[in-house]
Amino acid sequence: MLYRLSLVGALIFGLTAQAQNHIDALRYSQESLWGSARYVAMGGAFGSLGADGSTSSQNPAGIATFTNGQFSGSINLSEQHTAGYLYESSFNTNSSFAKKSSTSIPNINYISANIIKPEIAGDWDRLNFGIGYNKLDDYNKSIYLESTNSTNSLSDHILSESEGYTFNDLSTLGQLAYYTYLIDTTGTDFNYNSPLESILGNRTQTYKSNTSGGKNEFYISFGTAYQNKLFLGATIGVPSIEYREETTITEEDFISIVNTPLNLKSFDYTTNLYVKGSGINLKIGLIYKIDDAIRYGFALHTPTYYEIHEEYSSSMNTVFNDSTHSAESYLGLFDYGLNSPFKIMNSLSFVIKKRAIISIEHEYLDYSIANLSSEFYSFENENNTTDYYYSSASNMKLGAELRVHPQLSLRGGYAYYGSPFTDNSRNASREYLTVGFGLKINQYFFDFAMINSSNQTDFDIYPGSKSAILDNTNGQFLISGGFKF
Repeated sequence: MLYRLSLVGALIFGLTAQAQNHIDALRYSQESLWGSARYVAMGGAFGSLGADGSTSSQNPAGIATFTNGQFSGSINLSEQHTAGYLYESSFNTNSSFAKKSSTSIPNINYISANIIKPEIAGDWDRLNFGIGYNKLDDYNKSIYLESTNSTNSLSDHILSESEGYTFNDLSTLGQLAYYTYLIDTTGTDFNYNSPLESILGNRTQTYKSNTSGGKNEFYISFGTAYQNKLFLGATIGVPSIEYREETTITEEDFISIVNTPLNLKSFDYTTNLYVKGSGINLKIGLIYKIDDAIRYGFALHTPTYYEIHEEYSSSMNTVFNDSTHSAESYLGLFDYGLNSPFKIMNSLSFVIKKRAIISIEHEYLDYSIANLSSEFYSFENENNTTDYYYSSASNMKLGAELRVHPQLSLRGGYAYYGSPFTDNSRNASREYLTVGFGLKINQYFFDFAMINSSNQTDFDIYPGSKSAILDNTNGQFLISGGFKF
């Protein structure tokens, strides 16, 4: 029999607590290394260089360095790999591995350079304008984990959180478990048992997750220059978020070491999440030529305020020796706001005889100040948890370019994105190694980049589960092209 649970009234707040939390605040606050092929090939260390469309979403002063108009765009091909390991032992090596390929257009940029005659504007010799689109983060990822577990079960978590509550006060997960007989009352309305409560042996647990979407930004930028030495710029950014996630936890192959007869053969719990939102922010920046060889860059990004719409549903199925049971929730809807952290960027570059460039950049942001809000829910606990789990982080970028021919340049870069966690044992830093080259043919240019990124993250399938380590690697091939006018 199929039961449907209505997510209205008090239950919507149970859904809210489950679907919007510190994990969401971090996910939509983070960004990764995206941009044109030239920008990425140099590790994103462009804050004091400019003259690239991607800089409008990083240091807007870069738009002021253009002396010609430009149109450009990029195509990205990527393949993501994820392998999972328990702290105590590895998951089954063959089945605890997943990969996902994707294709995207990470940027399209139009720059209008307007040089003003000195007799009109004096030392302020240009007023540039830019409009376009830049990708800020990518959510395409697949995870598949499988393990033999003898210490805990999702049913243990459900039983623990359900004890002491009547049915109407159970979480959505608890009600799904009740309707499918994964838990049941024991004579009172607030005491429960589970057919797995006495299992002391092994069970096979699998976790499947597939996510897609990304964070992109449409922008309008303005820039001006003073004596071709001081460059100022501002960007109004309108970022958008789209995120889809489907996860399934399955337990089966129960073996009891005490020879207890087992009626339950398997159960699975599936959740579906769809998120869509948009926001607005302001970025201001400057680039200053200390001399012909040294440039300094600074940028400040205000917090982004997002309005987010979320849709959430879940279902559970149980298979017994003599029956099967299914239950699912109705679609839950919720709207909320998110303030992401501000960002401060400092950068320095060295131009060597107009043939080589070395550039470094530092970004600072504090993930603990990300804040969820709503007219219908305080998010006090969730925001306190965000403040507890997360801290400030530094991102470091290093890039180099060598012009080996007037029409050919070679590039390389490295980027390190610091872990957002307060607890140093839960390291989630990310590293990027990048290489590439560029070609110039008259007013046309073509750039190519290859990116290899890696990071290691801790992951809990459910509260109380064994923690797993996810090794994530991502390979990308990026092609950009455009023309000057």
